[in-house]
Amino acid sequence: MDGRNEYKYLVRNELLDTVRDEIMPYMQHDPFGEGGGLREYTVRSMYYDTPGYDCYLEKIDGVANRQKYRIRGYGEPHSESLVFLEIKMKRGVLISKHRAPLKHTDLYGFLDSPDVEGKIIPLPGFPAVQDCARRFMYHYLRDRLRPAVLVVYDREAFLGRFDPTLRITFDKRVRGAVTNDLGQLYSDDDLIMPLPRHFVFEVKFFRSAVPAWVQSIIMKYSMQRMAVSKYAMCLDCSQARRGTARTRRAVETDAVPA
Repeated sequence: MDGRNEYKYLVRNELLDTVRDEIMPYMQHDPFGEGGGLREYTVRSMYYDTPGYDCYLEKIDGVANRQKYRIRGYGEPHSESLVFLEIKMKRGVLISKHRAPLKHTDLYGFLDSPDVEGKIIPLPGFPAVQDCARRFMYHYLRDRLRPAVLVVYDREAFLGRFDPTLRITFDKRVRGAVTNDLGQLYSDDDLIMPLPRHFVFEVKFFRSAVPAWVQSIIMKYSMQRMAVSKYAMCLDCSQARRGTARTRRAVETDAVPA
């Protein structure tokens, strides 16, 4: 699976409309994305981690090659809702994903007894989904992965008008909660906002460098590229409220200026 670059920037909320206007000559709202053509849609990810929070600690320690595990859904649940078993892999500066879709109604039974051939759904644009599911379940069982943090945000996704491999997203109102209950995937209870004054501006591309017009916008608004992990931020924010010293240190290290 080919890797791509993902550059992330924290941008003040008051610049949202301005930055959108700046990119629209080159971008269009993604008609093929996860939101099914919606200009804004809600992303819900239940992040899994080991009992020792190895994924979190590797992020905080800046380990170059690491993986994150999550189950992702969109919008509100209904009888035909799909969720995705995902492994997001970072190899140096490159990012790649393994994704396997199945019905939300089949999810709990699948985790107990993984029927890959019967429950994983082949979809256009999702190669080797059964292998991706097996890979997820291998780590799920070997590493004793369990739910750690629910992360929710509202996304606007854009696709390049002239370069369809270029993708930009605005992830807004990022919120989350520590939980060990997969049943909370579609819950909005007790969510905390670690970035109440910012949204995440993310540029995803396969080129060797950010397009020049994107770079000019980044420079114009003095955007600072940051290693933004929604999982780590939501875990930090929740644990800091509880007075956990280890994660409070991470909050202070990654503090965002007002």
